[in-house]
Amino acid sequence: MKPRTKGYLFALLAAFFFSFIAIIGKGLVGSGIHPIQLSFYQYCFTVLLLTGWIGLRNPIALRPRRKLLGLYALQGIVGSLGSNLLFYGALMYLDAGLTSMLLFVNPVYVTVFFALTGLRAMRPVNFISVILAVVGAMIVLNVFSGGIHAWPGLGLVWGIGSGLTYAFYNVLADLKFQSEDPNVINLFASVSALVVSAVLLAATGIGYAIPLESLPSILLLASISGILPIFFIFKALKFIGSEQVTVVASMELPMTLVLAFTLLGERMAPIQLVGIVCIVGATLLLHGSE
Repeated sequence: MKPRTKGYLFALLAAFFFSFIAIIGKGLVGSGIHPIQLSFYQYCFTVLLLTGWIGLRNPIALRPRRKLLGLYALQGIVGSLGSNLLFYGALMYLDAGLTSMLLFVNPVYVTVFFALTGLRAMRPVNFISVILAVVGAMIVLNVFSGGIHAWPGLGLVWGIGSGLTYAFYNVLADLKFQSEDPNVINLFASVSALVVSAVLLAATGIGYAIPLESLPSILLLASISGILPIFFIFKALKFIGSEQVTVVASMELPMTLVLAFTLLGERMAPIQLVGIVCIVGATLLLHGSE
C-alpha cells in the first residue's frame, strides 16, 4: 500500500471512530445514565488507558511540569469536561446527528475568537466560511421555516455550549500546548476532569451507581474518544500532512449522520442535509485558508 493511501486510510479511521462518540453516548444517556456519571467513568478509563500507554512508551512523561499544571486543569475542566457534559446533556434531548452538528460548528467560534482578539488576521474567506456555517446550522434547525420551536430549548442551549467549550479546548491547545505531546495533555487534563466530575457526583447526590452492563460501552467510548482517533490522526499526519488530514476529518459529521440513520433510525429532511453540506463546506474553507 502506498504511503499516501495509508495516510488517507488512517485519517478516515480517525473520523470513523470520532463519529461513534455520539452514537454510543446517545445509547448510554438514553439508558438512564446521567451525563456526569458517564463523564466520570469515561475519564476513569481514559486515565487508566493513557497512563498504561504513556508508561510503556515514555515513563518520564508521567511527571508533569509544574508550570503547566494550571493549564492542564483549565483544559480538562472547562474544555474537556465542559464539552463532554454539555454534549451528553444535549443528547438527552436531541438526536445524535443534530447534537453532533451543533458541536461541529466549533471551528466558527474559534475563527470569531481570533478575529475579535486580533491574535490572527481574518481573511475574506473566513467571513464567507462563518456565514456559510451559520446559514447551514439555521437550515438544519429549520429556522427559516419556523421549525426551530420543535427542538427542545435546553437541548439546543447545551448543544451550542458543547461547541463553545470544545472551541475553547482547541484554542487553548493551539496557544499553549503546541509543543506538548497530545497524549500527555489528554492524560493530565483527564485527571483534572476526573476529580471534578467525582466531586460533582458527590455534591449533587447523583451518586456513582450505574448498571454494570454499561461499563463495557463506556470503556469502548473512552477508547474511541480518547485513544484510537488520536493514534490514527498522528499516523495519518506522517503520511499526508495536516491539511489533507483536516479535509478527511470533515467526514466525521456525515459519518455520524449515516451511523445515526443506520443504528438509531434517525432521519433528516433533504433540506437539512443541505445545511449539513454547508457546515462541512465552511469547515473545509476555514482550514484551507490557514
